[in-house]
Amino acid sequence: MNPRLVLGVIAAAGILVLGAADAGAQAGTAAGGAVRAAIEAGNKKFSDGAAKKDAKIIAAAYTPDGQAFPPNADVVKGRAALQQMWQSVLDSGVASIELATTEVESSGNIAYESGTYSMKTRDGKVADRGKYCVVWKRVGGEWLLHRDIWSTSLPEQKK
Repeated sequence: MNPRLVLGVIAAAGILVLGAADAGAQAGTAAGGAVRAAIEAGNKKFSDGAAKKDAKIIAAAYTPDGQAFPPNADVVKGRAALQQMWQSVLDSGVASIELATTEVESSGNIAYESGTYSMKTRDGKVADRGKYCVVWKRVGGEWLLHRDIWSTSLPEQKK
């Protein structure tokens, strides 16, 4: 076989493979962008619930069997218990919860998100701030919080 022909076929195959890989990466980025946008919309729903002092809205952002892992407390399981937990947070004087997504990765119907949060009182003072990691699950086409863990970045208060 002609060596020039072989090199030409190899070069053409390489271009096709690289083009397909690039197209796959672009499709993955587009899908990842859609997941991130859906998660950020879910975070807005969560924050809107806090602004309205409505823990039911916050709890609805979770899967029915969602779980939260709050600092210095036991695991909170299910929407009713999540609603009760978040209502106690709102009743403590927290008037807003701001979430800032740092990273989102997804595969199929599962995604994870990491980011930072800030909880503020009615007068705008920071009640808590820290970092979080959430496992999201797509249920019926909607991305919902499935496992939610956060920890404060504030220093431990002296007793």
